[in-house]
Amino acid sequence: MDGERRLIVTADDLGLHPRIDAGILRCHKEGIVTSASICPSGASFAEAARSARDTGLDVGVHLTLVGEVPVSPPETLPTLAPGGRFPRGYAALFRRLLLGRIRTPELERELDAQVARVRDAGLEVSHLDSHQHVHLHPSLLPLTLRLARRFGIRALRAASRVSGLAGVRPALLAFFAHRAARHARAEGLKVPDAVLGLAETGGLSERRLLRLVEHLTPGTSELVCHPGSADDEVEATYEWHFHWDEEARALTSPRVREALAAKGIRLVRHRDL
Repeated sequence: MDGERRLIVTADDLGLHPRIDAGILRCHKEGIVTSASICPSGASFAEAARSARDTGLDVGVHLTLVGEVPVSPPETLPTLAPGGRFPRGYAALFRRLLLGRIRTPELERELDAQVARVRDAGLEVSHLDSHQHVHLHPSLLPLTLRLARRFGIRALRAASRVSGLAGVRPALLAFFAHRAARHARAEGLKVPDAVLGLAETGGLSERRLLRLVEHLTPGTSELVCHPGSADDEVEATYEWHFHWDEEARALTSPRVREALAAKGIRLVRHRDL
């Protein structure tokens, strides 16, 4: 590993809601966001894809198997999306996988359709990641790696180091991320050396961001963030208690830019890996 410090700043959830999209695009134009991950089945996908294409934003696919609706016709996914919706969250998805209640061909069909929809919107897919990081699960990682090969996608969110996590569930996430990085590299995929910001999900303030910058290690790190421009509708639709506006302020902060410059940290994209 060389001594240079590079940082990919990825805004998740592009395409979920126009107000989230507005915050992401502003942080790309006026701040430090270099990449975004788009939700293929999100309510504002079409307009978000157009905006990303027009601005030249580096875009990956935020593979979505929880909390939303599928891209494929629901009748073709009776075990994955009964009633036309995915499981509510990762715990419900993993439980159904463990019990063998989701058929693998349905997972493959839906994941394929999600990437195809992004490509059909005229976007060059730079990387794969997922809503609630479910692609790291041992049952889903092989499908994700095959998906990357099939579509010629070169990069994956996984890393040998996941910073700032504590507790049993976060420890499992870090373990799965490390395992996924090893398998991805064996397949010839690019992965960052470290992933940051997971402990700050939904609450990345300027102070926390400056601390992450201060302790950035050599190599390429990916900072995962969730900026937006929230209102009552967003809060009611997504009861995640995220501080979208605060994250947007942090990501457009002049102090953060100054800190990056002072540390000699270079902002890069997934396609630069």
